[in-house]
Amino acid sequence: MRQLKNRLRNWWNASAFPVSDHGQLPGSQIWTTRQNVLALGCLLIASMVVLLPNLSYPLIDPDETRYAQIALEMIESRDWVTPMLDGRAYLDKPPMMYWMTAISFNVLGHNESAARLPSVLSALATIMMLFVLGRRFVGSRAAFLGAVSLLLCGGFLLAGRFLILDSMLTLFTTISLLTGYIAVREQKHRWVWWMISGVACALGVLTKGPVALVLCAPPLAVNGWLRKDQTRTRRLHWIAFVLPMTLVCVPWYIAIWKFNPEFGDYFFLEHNFKRFTEGSNHRQPFWFYLPILFVAMFPTSLLLPSLAVFLASRSERKRNARSKDLGFLFCGSVWVLAFFSIASCKLPTYILPAIPLVALMMGAMLDHTVFKPDLPSRITSYLKPFPQRASMVMFVMSMTIAAVDVWLTGSLQFTVAMAMMVSVTLAMITVANWNHQIAFEMPGWAFLSLVGITLLSFAGERLMPTIAAYRSIHTKVAIAAEQHPGATIVYFGENPHALELVMPTSNVFYFCREQREAFVAFLSHYPEVLLVTDDEEIESTRQAVATTHQLVQTRLDKHLYVASRQHPTRDL
Repeated sequence: MRQLKNRLRNWWNASAFPVSDHGQLPGSQIWTTRQNVLALGCLLIASMVVLLPNLSYPLIDPDETRYAQIALEMIESRDWVTPMLDGRAYLDKPPMMYWMTAISFNVLGHNESAARLPSVLSALATIMMLFVLGRRFVGSRAAFLGAVSLLLCGGFLLAGRFLILDSMLTLFTTISLLTGYIAVREQKHRWVWWMISGVACALGVLTKGPVALVLCAPPLAVNGWLRKDQTRTRRLHWIAFVLPMTLVCVPWYIAIWKFNPEFGDYFFLEHNFKRFTEGSNHRQPFWFYLPILFVAMFPTSLLLPSLAVFLASRSERKRNARSKDLGFLFCGSVWVLAFFSIASCKLPTYILPAIPLVALMMGAMLDHTVFKPDLPSRITSYLKPFPQRASMVMFVMSMTIAAVDVWLTGSLQFTVAMAMMVSVTLAMITVANWNHQIAFEMPGWAFLSLVGITLLSFAGERLMPTIAAYRSIHTKVAIAAEQHPGATIVYFGENPHALELVMPTSNVFYFCREQREAFVAFLSHYPEVLLVTDDEEIESTRQAVATTHQLVQTRLDKHLYVASRQHPTRDL
């Protein structure tokens, strides 16, 4: 066993990542303060352009509507300890996202933009932190390229524009991992950075539970064990790491456990441990996240094959471009992917915390290959025409997105037509400069980034709202209510979560499936009802109300019906 450990460490330090410090890499440059500020400003503006516009599209069921409803009930009940859903304790997740969403509602009003704002700001802050923290150990240019790579990861951006927990979790795990590594990277450990890492991890635990600690602690420990140098953490480090976690997390966990005695068994055992080991929902094969990673990072993922070659190559040139700092990023990203790959329950958004680490590795790879032409390599030669080819791929994607939008809406909207014109113009510029030297240099890569931002802006600001409106039952209920102004609205077996963000709810009633008799009795008192129910219930529902009402499916949605009284009688 000792011999195996020595061989593993020798391979890691002498072959995989032999350069001890980024500053020792050939051609390393140090940016001035002005360059760093300018880069940060460019990232901020570009991120705001992609993330902030048009957040007011309908919430997507079930996750967005559920989380928004919890925040709304938190405001109404003024209970900031126990998250509530439909008046009952909702113990699946910790409260950080609900707290932030409730605060956003209080400040900006009850609307879809306010609901999504915490997730959007988390994604934006992740991009900023990747540059600010990453530059401390991979250099400013590599960190900037990594942040731009993250900005061009479509799945990361789209997840950031939805009310889900993963974007906020990714922010805290990224900060925890990077600050933790900065703390132990040099001979003299920086305990302030290490404490910040513990606080960030604690906030992650308050966002999605103990999975944050599972994602952050092992890479910091394993990287130090592999290197067997000053980065190796000791018992004192973990005491200092757990201390802020105790101060930040434990009060809420104690409080909710006190008010809800079933919390411990349900949250830790059923919803975390058993879901990881025995979860029957969302079962997928072990390799599920490999294609998901490619899709989630598109169009940046077009560079993944080159990154794989850069990391696996045995050539002296590439080995001497791989620092131990890069090794930590590799360790962290592989651990996140491996952990969720062995889990029984798999969802695409789970691997979001790995994407910033992979993007930062991508930036380091580009920095030491493409942007150092004086140190040629096969990757440099292979990626020389990459900007033109990738631009044309994104042109095809933009046309596809426009076609899908036209198909869903049934018409060509002005914004879609303008986006198509911009895409065609960018494609013409790409073709006009196809074999020019400028297309192979920095301007060509900058132009590619512009094309990517245009594509992702179009997808986020047009395609996703179109899909959300197409799927949203609440939006269609609001339209039907305008067409039937006197009708009562009833949700039977379908929860009207966050409906108040779309329309007034004074005339809306909800019955769960177990309340079928009460629902039938209620329906008999109203001449016209807009009924929302699911496919499983419709036939039995039709039979149950057949004596008084006839159900007619609307053209708006297959789950939306108009229940009209067949034989008018005097209302009691």
